[in-house]
Amino acid sequence: MEAPKIKKIRNQLEEEEPDMDKLGCLPDSILSHIFSFLDTESAIKTSVLSKRYRLLWTSLPCLDFKFCGHFIDRFSLFVNNVLARREHSNLSMFRLSLKKAVGSAFLDNCISYAAKHKVEHLRIRAYTNDSPSTLPRWLLNSSWLRILRLNNVTCFSMLLPKSLALPGLKVLWLKNFVFSDDNYNGELFSGCPSLETLILNKCWIRPDNKLKVLDVNCSNLKNLEIRHWRSPWKCFDEHMININAPRLGSFKFQGQIAKVNFKEDLLCLDEVWIDLRYPTACALVDVSDRRRRTSESLMSMLGQLCDVKSLVLSLNMIEVLSAIPYLREYGPTFENLRYIKFTAEDKHTESRLSINSVTHLLKCGASQVFVLDVSKEQQLLINMKCSKMKLMCKDVAITIPVHVLTYLLESSPSAELLIVEFPKVSLD
Repeated sequence: MEAPKIKKIRNQLEEEEPDMDKLGCLPDSILSHIFSFLDTESAIKTSVLSKRYRLLWTSLPCLDFKFCGHFIDRFSLFVNNVLARREHSNLSMFRLSLKKAVGSAFLDNCISYAAKHKVEHLRIRAYTNDSPSTLPRWLLNSSWLRILRLNNVTCFSMLLPKSLALPGLKVLWLKNFVFSDDNYNGELFSGCPSLETLILNKCWIRPDNKLKVLDVNCSNLKNLEIRHWRSPWKCFDEHMININAPRLGSFKFQGQIAKVNFKEDLLCLDEVWIDLRYPTACALVDVSDRRRRTSESLMSMLGQLCDVKSLVLSLNMIEVLSAIPYLREYGPTFENLRYIKFTAEDKHTESRLSINSVTHLLKCGASQVFVLDVSKEQQLLINMKCSKMKLMCKDVAITIPVHVLTYLLESSPSAELLIVEFPKVSLD
């Protein structure tokens, strides 16, 4: 016979059960939107929460597979089972992130599944242990693909096609790809007439190859990022990136210098962001020669970006600019520049000064350096935050050589504001 106390608890749970499944009464479209914020494994696990959820995952438009465990075979089996049991509805997003190597057949199967289901956003982190994976024909000629993000863990986990025919592609993100005459004939980017954002991260042109110039012809390109270009220094003089993007509005460059040539005037350019790293000392190379050529290439690049309205420079750029001889005499002029900003990688706060104020301070001072310190009010605010974050912000200061700051002001007759970000400083 059931104990009275247990019976009472069971009756209470039965009475509350309808209220506990209120979420299950929502329309499928809303539930699918909620589940789209979960990875696929977590979304499937929700099937134990309600009868309504048991098959809901089979029609989700977003599939997100991220391997972070130890048993890649179990992960591959799980992914294959999900793809086999899922309804054959179209996909809005498909993501596969691999941190351990798999066979290329598994990777090919996943990409083909996404392509056949008219995926709009495809994001792949490829890592194979046998032959390279190749993109299927259904994907290369897709009219529905909008975003394509391809990341090679090793440079030969996935091969680039020579050409694309993606009329609707808006964003192309490539990481760790090598360009050569085997996989590039100039049609890779021109086959994407609607492309607005292009990001090349840790890419390079293969040394000792017929291909010397990477042509990027995108008539509608608005945002271009080149991060950590990896062509070896011995190829510095012969390798070049040619950009033909008359509507470019934003350009970001990060890492060691590379030769970048813009074929047309950039009349739509709003923002340039540069984080240039100076070559470090090495016994096997002539560092002074590298720094000289870095400076020359930087000046050439800036000269082509002179129509920019907002110039953002990393704090590393202070060292680079300060080492350029005759900067004030040979540096380019920025007629349209309104804002000059020095940005910190780990921003804590920022100081904003009108150009008139900076000019006045430079005229009044006799020092060779311009020191920007956090104001007392800002410092108090930071310290209040730091007490919780275990960070110290005392004596936070940014030092800019006067000749660098003078050049930036003299070459920017329309400038209105100088913004300097202050980084976080740890107790360690």
